[in-house]
Amino acid sequence: MKNVCGIIFANYTGQGFGELLSKRTIASLPFGGRYRLVDFPLSNMVNSGISTVGLIMPSYYRSLIDHVGSGREWDLDRKIGGLFILPGTVYGGHNTSEAIMLSDLLENKRYLQRRDKEECVLLVSSNKVCNMDYRPFIQQHIKSGKKVSVANYTAADGTEKALNCTIIKRDTLIEIVESYSSFSHLNLVDLLFQEIAPEDIGTYHFDGYVKSIESLQDYIEASMDLLDPKVHFELFRGPRTIFTKIQDEAPALFDDGSDVIHSMISAGCEIEGKVENSILFRNVEVGKGATVKNCIILQHADIKPGAVLENVVMDKYSVVNEDVKLIGTDKNPLVIGKNKEL
Repeated sequence: MKNVCGIIFANYTGQGFGELLSKRTIASLPFGGRYRLVDFPLSNMVNSGISTVGLIMPSYYRSLIDHVGSGREWDLDRKIGGLFILPGTVYGGHNTSEAIMLSDLLENKRYLQRRDKEECVLLVSSNKVCNMDYRPFIQQHIKSGKKVSVANYTAADGTEKALNCTIIKRDTLIEIVESYSSFSHLNLVDLLFQEIAPEDIGTYHFDGYVKSIESLQDYIEASMDLLDPKVHFELFRGPRTIFTKIQDEAPALFDDGSDVIHSMISAGCEIEGKVENSILFRNVEVGKGATVKNCIILQHADIKPGAVLENVVMDKYSVVNEDVKLIGTDKNPLVIGKNKEL
């Protein structure tokens, strides 16, 4: 895959996430106990042999930069190729869709021009949870001789949806970016379907697990899917590793009297109470007599003795004091922001 470079669009956000996305975009949203959503496209590219990756950043870039760093965990801290941090023009606070905006590519035209050894560019969004080998997709595109190819998948409702994974000839992309420089607000994918003849656009179907994170409900559903062994093994225990920032922690501690049912407990957690059908990130404390049910609790959260949480998404470093009850519903879960104390 040395003739392919990648671009990941991480500078958009979603609606209805509450305080979870007040200072971060979807790309840096924590997921699965220890990952962030950007880990999936980054790992997919690396596992597919793509060693030159551009990451288009949002205005709220601190958490994303802190997570990806120099790209060392993905073997992208290298002299030839590697990880390129690229500026975004439509920032996460303004762009609430996963559209690939032409303005972002116009701003980073130099990145494209300097990739003269790469014939194709793979454009990927950062809100799809999937473990995908891009190589069959790329090989099909090159073999077909088409200018553009797009990947699709079958959603849970049986409909065919776009994976927001597009490969295009580099020269064609540069030509389109330059030709429409005065219309930089346009969505690139929509523009491609308008400007390129249908016979020059190929399609590829991905058969694996895919969850598109476009709302809080999508995030909760994708998180709870991880409690299904089949989904968990496909994403994290297959031949292709999903890499993430390494944080060494002690194993989780389950004290006498603790009760854990159908849950994912990460390293560093200390459990004295009851946890059911929930996902706990690193270093979460659940006090004696506390109950956590149908919840997603991010790292370093502290749930004091006697507290009751049900259908709650709790951000980092938040505290629920003794005997406090927080009860949400399946349709309207409670969202607790970062560093909050209740």
